[in-house]
Amino acid sequence: MSIAILAAHTEDNKNKYFAAYNLSLALNATLYNVNERLIKEDNLIIIGMRGLEHYKKIRNTIFKTKAVIFSDTNFCRYYKWCNEYVSEHNIFVYAMPDLHDFLFCKYVPAYQTITIPDIIIKKPDDRIVICHSPGTIKGKFNYKGTNQINEVVEKLSKKYVIEYKLLQGFSHEKCIKEKSTAHIFIDQIIKNNPFVDQNRFGNQIIYKGGLGKSGIEGMLLNCCVITSMDHPNTEPYFPPPPIIMTDYRDFELDLERAVCDINYRNKLVKKQKIWADKYCGPEFVSMNVTRHINGTANTP
Repeated sequence: MSIAILAAHTEDNKNKYFAAYNLSLALNATLYNVNERLIKEDNLIIIGMRGLEHYKKIRNTIFKTKAVIFSDTNFCRYYKWCNEYVSEHNIFVYAMPDLHDFLFCKYVPAYQTITIPDIIIKKPDDRIVICHSPGTIKGKFNYKGTNQINEVVEKLSKKYVIEYKLLQGFSHEKCIKEKSTAHIFIDQIIKNNPFVDQNRFGNQIIYKGGLGKSGIEGMLLNCCVITSMDHPNTEPYFPPPPIIMTDYRDFELDLERAVCDINYRNKLVKKQKIWADKYCGPEFVSMNVTRHINGTANTP
């Protein structure tokens, strides 16, 4: 069985923390850049929007099986086109569970393959370190609810000894190092947040948030991860992540409990690390995202 993986940014394939690269190693697959046109393998796994758009240019190539992995919210902006295209061309879909509302085709829930560098994880004892990585989209700073996160953390800082690290403009290596010192990592606060601009998706469906790559890295670095999202539809493939699932209205109370209740926080950290090691590791992810090849893929 020969497998090809088509992904963007494979010029970075020497970076062993790159998800597509890890997946290619786990599957003994050939990794192709989206600029390449000749793919020789029998089975094709496409990663992301750019990969799917490139597939349109080479679709005359005959594959035994075809699948696409949607792991970014950019999918939300093109969800109608994507759903119709994968259905028309018999492409199986694997998608992050937070994209559930945008999918009307068959799919299997899947998180990314995440690995992090070997690093000494040390948390301060004299204060609670909280991290958040805002990111930006076309100059929009608040698409993760960063402004509201900042306000809540500032309010709690008046009651507790807190150090707040906003991870913006850092290299990946620097982000990992800073995140390793955090007791709590806040991914995004979008659900029921009236201050987050949903227009970037260009449709009428409201995105409720989810667990992204940065949050999974936080789990692997022994942070207590909190994010806004609905309870994900992942059974029977794997259990939902044991993170703090909140929304804009409950965020302050949920964060305060994580700050002041060390036993609660430590129990969650332990569960989250075990979950992320198993269900975001290359062995499980590679097994999960080849269900269409061995014929065990079903709808959730």
